[in-house]
Amino acid sequence: MKQRKSHSKHSLSLTLSLGILGFVTAVFFASVGFLYERSLKIVKQEAIEHATHMLENTELNIRRYLDEAEAATESFDQLVLQHPQPDSLQQYTQRLVELNPNINGCSITMEPDFFPHLGKPFSVYSLREGDRVTTEIEGEYDYYEKEWYKKPKERGKACWTDPYNDFNEGILSSPTPIVSYGKPLYDEKDSIIGIISTDISITWISKAILELKPYPNAYGIMVGADGCYFVHPDRTKTITTNILSSADNKQAKAVSELGQEMLDGKKGHKSMNVKGKKSIVFYQPVEGTEWSIALVCPEKEMMAAFQKVVLFLIPILFVGLLLMAVVCWRIISHFIEPLDLLAVQSSDVAKGHFDQKIESSKRIDAVGNLQNSFKVMLETINQYIADIKKVNNEAERSNEQLATAHKLSLEADRRKEDFIKEVSLQIRTPLNIVAGFLQVLEAPTDGSINEEQKTSLDAIKQNATTARRMAHMLFDVSWKGERVMYDRTKSVEVNAVIEASIKDFNERQPHNMRLHHMFNIPDPLYLHTNQLYLHRILRELLINAKKFAPGSIVTFTANIKADMVRFVIQDTGPGIPIDESERVFEPFVKLDNFSEGLGIGLGLTRQHVINLGGSMTLDTSYTDGTRFIIDIPNE
Repeated sequence: MKQRKSHSKHSLSLTLSLGILGFVTAVFFASVGFLYERSLKIVKQEAIEHATHMLENTELNIRRYLDEAEAATESFDQLVLQHPQPDSLQQYTQRLVELNPNINGCSITMEPDFFPHLGKPFSVYSLREGDRVTTEIEGEYDYYEKEWYKKPKERGKACWTDPYNDFNEGILSSPTPIVSYGKPLYDEKDSIIGIISTDISITWISKAILELKPYPNAYGIMVGADGCYFVHPDRTKTITTNILSSADNKQAKAVSELGQEMLDGKKGHKSMNVKGKKSIVFYQPVEGTEWSIALVCPEKEMMAAFQKVVLFLIPILFVGLLLMAVVCWRIISHFIEPLDLLAVQSSDVAKGHFDQKIESSKRIDAVGNLQNSFKVMLETINQYIADIKKVNNEAERSNEQLATAHKLSLEADRRKEDFIKEVSLQIRTPLNIVAGFLQVLEAPTDGSINEEQKTSLDAIKQNATTARRMAHMLFDVSWKGERVMYDRTKSVEVNAVIEASIKDFNERQPHNMRLHHMFNIPDPLYLHTNQLYLHRILRELLINAKKFAPGSIVTFTANIKADMVRFVIQDTGPGIPIDESERVFEPFVKLDNFSEGLGIGLGLTRQHVINLGGSMTLDTSYTDGTRFIIDIPNE
């Protein structure tokens, strides 16, 4: 029995050890994998930045040589224009080459027949030969079609040529390939009289590029404007081989895309296979020229240091995992025995036996703390259960009181609304009677009434109309909180409703205000809506404009917008502040406490529009007064 218990404990400890170790191993390898990927990206990015930086420095070095040649050329062109004599031209070319040790040669070539007594062509050339500079007037040859003469002349500005071989037998010429910076010479009539051309040996540029080796097998190349290599570690490809057509079938597309981007003057890097090796090619243009340089770096060499570190860490990681497994098993075995008792007691608690007694542990380790904490937790749970029962009883009593109060509140609201309905109904009945008698008084049978009587009748009529309108609004507002469905099944003639609304506007004092209206709708136009509430909407907004903007211009328009009929009512009165544009629609809100009305007209009007399936907005972009826009469905 004792052996079986011991075997059980060892099995549990082994199971827990393997489970924990498996989880830790999974998390460990996931973390290591994530760190590996992140580190790989960071190291690769640093290698890319390093190679890019070296390529930029090389471009700057090349640019420095070119800047010297350009500056020297710029400094002598004015002297040539001031003294365009054969002897002076020879002195200028020789002096320019002598003062600039990085310049291989310089020529000043004049337009045909510029010096008629010296023949049609005239060109002076100075060439550096070791420590000596030789200057000659070149013999007759067709230099007008040469790239160093033709290119700057056609473009009308200074530019660099692609490398070329200047060797011509019997003529003073450079023994090595060169690049030339040619600049047109203009006379006072802005006519080209010749070209001053400064030469740099391609050997100097090649040296700067071929020394670009951030990694053992990395190398640099340079292509000209036509795509031909003029710097390449394989010298058989220089001048004669083009990057757009030099690759084999497997690499043709990738190399062609790279070459096109270089010829387009773009800067960047591209991953591709070069001679069977996965490489990254960095490229960028040489500023001020049509050339582009590139650096080819084998990706394996770029990541070599990182891979060495990874190979060194792999055995260390496996040894660490093995040690972790042994330590984990020994620690778990030590804690298994006291946990059995706690497991039995926990099982009883799980069955709802909260009244059992748990002994305190004298151990000071985590298991002892767990047992003591479990004992305190059980005592706390028992106390909480007693407290919860007490709170539940109190909550039930409170809920009963709240339910009673809520019923009383609802009953009070219902009585208030019933009272408002009853009052508005009681008011409307005598008002209708007053209105009827007013119609009788306005049409006397024994002759016309005098002016004073007419004024009195108009005042009585307007105030009766106002009181009746307020009674209608009070009746409508009494339905707040109840769902009201308007009958929208009948066909309503819109023009008739508009005319009735305009009539209401004209009958209200003051009578000296005029309404400008423009309606771009068919006559007749029928809508399936509610005629009563459509009339109330338009009447309320027109009367508001007359009431709150006396003396202003009121404009009333109607148009068809897609599936809606849009009504716009605007005035040139004081307007509504933007910060009050929503509050004015709230019930019983008045911006002017001394003005006529209850403060419920705009809110009810918008509610009527919504109940008709439309929308009503206050146009805050209109700053000359107030403008309301109402859209009613065109059904």
